Amino acid sequence: MKGSIKWVVMVSLLTWGSGLDAAPKPGERPRHSGKPISSLPALKSYSAGVRARGPAIDNQSAARRVKERFQDRRILGIKLIQRRNKTLYRVKTLSDEGVVAFVNVDAESGALTQ
Repeated sequence: MKGSIKWVVMVSLLTWGSGLDAAPKPGERPRHSGKPISSLPALKSYSAGVRARGPAIDNQSAARRVKERFQDRRILGIKLIQRRNKTLYRVKTLSDEGVVAFVNVDAESGALTQ
């Protein structure tokens, strides 16, 4: 009896699952149903005022400004942070003497502060 129940359950699962999309085989193009993956609205449906504005300069520009100002330092890392309602890049630098220092670059104006 237990064996026949297992068999019925397995057969029903196999027949039910046969209609599901499986992963594509190697060399086969992925199947796309055309439906969105999530139920979240598209980004363009939001007004421009609702979306957060990004920084005016990117992290490479911030690193370049630090390198121009402090030529004797190496840049170890860079991170975008929020401080006192300002967006800043916090740039970690290393001097020739082995001293680690942080330089802040304003993401809107590009101004440097230590």
